[in-house]
Amino acid sequence: MEFSPEELESEIHRHAPLHAVMRFGKEPGDRLVPVKLVAQLTEVGTLEIWCESKVSEHRWRLQFELRKASEEARPARAPSTVVSEAALEAAVELLRSSFDPRREPPLAPEELPSRLEQLMALGRPSWPLEAIRRLADVMLETAEGRKRNAAWEARWLSLCGFCLRPGFGHPADEWRLEQSRRIWAAGLQFPGRIQNEIEWWIFWGRLAGGLNRNQQIDLYQRVSAFLLPRGKPPRLNPSLLREMWRAAASLELLPVQIKVSLGETLLERLKAGAYTESELWCLARLGARELFYGPANQVLPASTVSGWVRRLLPVPRAGEALALIARQTGDASRDLPGAVLAQVRRRLEQEREARHLLPIFEGEQAPDARSLSRIFGEELPSGLVIGSAR
Repeated sequence: MEFSPEELESEIHRHAPLHAVMRFGKEPGDRLVPVKLVAQLTEVGTLEIWCESKVSEHRWRLQFELRKASEEARPARAPSTVVSEAALEAAVELLRSSFDPRREPPLAPEELPSRLEQLMALGRPSWPLEAIRRLADVMLETAEGRKRNAAWEARWLSLCGFCLRPGFGHPADEWRLEQSRRIWAAGLQFPGRIQNEIEWWIFWGRLAGGLNRNQQIDLYQRVSAFLLPRGKPPRLNPSLLREMWRAAASLELLPVQIKVSLGETLLERLKAGAYTESELWCLARLGARELFYGPANQVLPASTVSGWVRRLLPVPRAGEALALIARQTGDASRDLPGAVLAQVRRRLEQEREARHLLPIFEGEQAPDARSLSRIFGEELPSGLVIGSAR
C-alpha cells in the first residue's frame, strides 16, 4: 500500500520507536539487518507484524495488543528475546511429530527438551512468551499423544505446563485454559507412576493463575485429604507431597479459611523442624500481603498473619518469607501492626541478605521480573507483562 504525502500527513499516526532483540545467525554481536514489514489483524484483537529480512530467508514476528487498555497505567514488560519464524516452525513441527499419536516419534521423550533448545538456539528459560504459547497450542492439539506411554505423558505434562505458565499473560490464554481443563477431566493416563503424579501437580501449579475460583476449589479438593488429613496422614512420596503443597499454595482464589488452615498446618511442620525451603515458600505464598495474581480481598487478615509472623521469627532461613508476609503496602487493612513490623525489621537487619530483604519488607522494591519469579517459584516467561496481568 502506498500513500501520498498528504495522506501520510493526515491519515498516518507516527508511533514512538519500537525496539526488539532478534536472533540472526549464530555469530555473537550486533548486526544491522534490513527488513520489510507485513501486518495482519488477528481474530483475537492483536496486530501481527512480521519482519522479513531482505538479505536472507529469516522472518520474525512481533505482536502488539490492540484491545482496549485499562485506565490504569500498563505494567512494565520484561525484556524479551525473539525467535525467528523458521526456528519456531521447526520446533512446532518437532512437537507435532513427537506427540501426534498417528506418527512415530522421531526421538526419545527425554531428548525432546534439548532438541527444542537447539532448534530455537535458546535455553528454555529464555524462550519468549509468544513462542512458548505457539508450542503450547501444538501440545494441546496433540494431547492424545501423551497416552503413548508413561514417559511421553510425563514429558507432555512437563513441557506443556512450562509453555503455559503462569496461566495468563497472553490474549488467548483463557481459551488455552479451557482446553487444559479437558486434560483435568480426563485425568492421568498412567496414575500409578510417581513421576507422572509429580508432573501432574507441577502442571496444575503452573497454570493455577489462569483458573477461576471454582476450578481452584476443585483442584484443592483433590489434594486436601493429603495436606489436611483427618486422622493419620496417608503415606505419600515426599516429592509428590511437596508438589501438592506447592500447587495448593498457588491457589490464591481459595476461600480465606482454607488458606488459613493450610498455613497453620505448615507452621506446625516448621515448629517440629520437619521443613525445607519449599514449606517456607508455600507459607510466604499463602500469607503474602501482595498476591501474585489474586485480588486484594483474597489477602489473609492482618490479625491472622501477625500470629504467623511471631511463630516464624525464630525459624532459621525464614528471612525472605518474613519479608513477603510482613511487606508494607500502605493499605491499613493489609499491613501488620507497628509492633509486629518492628520485630520483623529487627530480624531482617540481622540477615546476611538484609540489603535485599529490607526493601522488599518496606515496600520500596517494586515487583520486577526477578522478584515475581521468586514468588511464582520459577523463572517467568521472557516477555511476560510484569504486574497485575489478570
